[in-house]
Amino acid sequence: MYIEKGKPEEIPKGAIRLTRDEVQEYMIDLIQKWPNTMELWALKHGNPILSSAVVISSSVILNFYRKKLQLRNYGRFTLFLPIVLVPSIFDQIYQSSMTTKSIILQEDCPICISTQSMFIQLGTGIVYPWLSTVGGTHMFASKMNTYNLKSKGPEVVKEFALHVMKISRPLYNRLTAFVIGHVLLSYMISHYQMNNFEFLRNKMLQQQNEEIEALRLSKQTSYK
Repeated sequence: MYIEKGKPEEIPKGAIRLTRDEVQEYMIDLIQKWPNTMELWALKHGNPILSSAVVISSSVILNFYRKKLQLRNYGRFTLFLPIVLVPSIFDQIYQSSMTTKSIILQEDCPICISTQSMFIQLGTGIVYPWLSTVGGTHMFASKMNTYNLKSKGPEVVKEFALHVMKISRPLYNRLTAFVIGHVLLSYMISHYQMNNFEFLRNKMLQQQNEEIEALRLSKQTSYK
């Protein structure tokens, strides 16, 4: 079945009308059941790849601050869940429910889709892990007495900010590499996802034309 987006007045007679949710559900089911995985690899495995990249960058950020604050094995699992596991799950959810959905429903331009994917990737792979790691590791460090604030009142914020900037300097190069990596990876995956979807639409159109031609020939044969 070939699916085409169109205005009500453009819909031909006999066509089956589907809601946005029905279209999305049908296309996702078709993608998952597609026999040749390599033809639709980005649509099938692109989002898990992006989610795995989030796990890598989040883990590096978390381990860096754990070592700097001498936490050893204290709170390892407690910090791993919200800082590494949660953002990777949300990355896959957002990429699937926003980026992939936009591709399937053809709601946005290619540049908008790629930009959206980049922001999701940077938010879940860099911004959230960095902010939550800084807060989480320093909270555990204060409990273990490996780091304590000396100032009081408003000066506490300034002291904490200067401390974070100081210990974070060795991480800046890696953060820059991660930012570039996430941007390039998300752009590449979204680009191939759009190409995969266009390939799928062409295949569906080709199949429909073949079915129409076969039906036409069968009718001609029956009239003879």
